[in-house]
Amino acid sequence: MNKSTKNEQMSKNEFLEKVARLYYILELSQQEISEQLNIGRSSVARFLNEAKERGIIHFQIHSDWDRWRSPSLERTLLKRYKLKDCVVLRSENQSGNSFEALVSKYLNTVLPMEGSVGLGWGKTIHAIGTQIYLCDPRPKLKIVQLTGGSGAKEELMPTTSSVQLWAQSLQSKSCLLPAPAIARNAESRNSFLEDYSIKEVAEQIKKVSVGIVSIGHTGEDSTILSAKLAPDLTSEMLSARSVGDVIFHFFNEKGEFSYPSLSERVVGCTTEQFRNIPIRIGIAYGMNKVRAISGALKGNIFHVLITNDETARMLIGK
Repeated sequence: MNKSTKNEQMSKNEFLEKVARLYYILELSQQEISEQLNIGRSSVARFLNEAKERGIIHFQIHSDWDRWRSPSLERTLLKRYKLKDCVVLRSENQSGNSFEALVSKYLNTVLPMEGSVGLGWGKTIHAIGTQIYLCDPRPKLKIVQLTGGSGAKEELMPTTSSVQLWAQSLQSKSCLLPAPAIARNAESRNSFLEDYSIKEVAEQIKKVSVGIVSIGHTGEDSTILSAKLAPDLTSEMLSARSVGDVIFHFFNEKGEFSYPSLSERVVGCTTEQFRNIPIRIGIAYGMNKVRAISGALKGNIFHVLITNDETARMLIGK
């Protein structure tokens, strides 16, 4: 960076700081700031957002469960991956609260009271469902199943049961997808989507405002292989082009969806529809998930990451 560019950068930062102070410290309205600085009102909002992105503005929200979190690790991950939020829970929890119970406490602060929430599959999502009763009731909320289920192998890949558990605990409505998670081929998937009951849920998926999913990996014990949801796949085939998946859409180390021929067989939310969900929350932890989580973060697949401190340290190389 040359001297001229550096001075321009400093000047811009000073201007953004001025806008931020007028708005947050002096509590001027955006209209008042636009008049005082002779800029458009829409520009004020844009400058405030830019100030947040540059780290000039920091928000700190205190809660009664901060002692169970690792704020320094959260700040590092937030800055490195430009997340909207990050929750890093301490592995050594002296209070006796489980990871799932603490996740539920956090979700109570971000889940909408009405509208629809899309739910992925997996044992982590199901385990959180056993504690989600800690959240306030949301009778106007709909819990939507993002992908089909595994039929008789529900114990290996809880999907339908997770949606029912979350909906019952939140006193919400459930929206179930009566189809297999992965069809034999793209043509079979398209045939499933022609069914009226499935088509109805597919429309609900498009309206989801918050998506909550776990992050899968590509090892031999991955769900897609252990549950034999796609008998033609092997760990070698998955690992050759991917490091992990969200709702069976596999992505590479850059966070790019990298297995289109498999994604075309997934019955439910498409990669494009998933990207269009306004708030996407990923929940995962463990050594076998580090590469997958890292890829997802690099590709901005999530807005919010929930993990534990051991996993966070591996993600940032500490």
